[in-house]
Amino acid sequence: MIDTAHLDTLTQLLGRNTINQIRLEYIEDSHEKLAQLLQAWDTKDYSELKQVSHSLKSASLNMAMSVFAKQCQQIEQSASQHNEQGMQAIIDTLPSLHTLSLRALNEYFSDFD
Repeated sequence: MIDTAHLDTLTQLLGRNTINQIRLEYIEDSHEKLAQLLQAWDTKDYSELKQVSHSLKSASLNMAMSVFAKQCQQIEQSASQHNEQGMQAIIDTLPSLHTLSLRALNEYFSDFD
């Protein structure tokens, strides 16, 4: 679900407090962006889908949420081609994948306490 080796490296480079603050900001931002993405899907706003999924992908990769980021990348690629085929299934599972990924991220950081 998450790339713990990547998080270990970030923690060593930036320090526990800094990476934890980044994580907290990511959590808030990703909830907002996920809502924007779902709204863009409802209105079939491909430009917004592409932009928001790209932003979510990049931020998620930075927080080592590789599985979630891969799904965002697939949405980004499909949106750039206005290709709805298969996108519905990804969109439908994205909120639960986001929740599971955040849970794994939180578990990683709970080891710090």
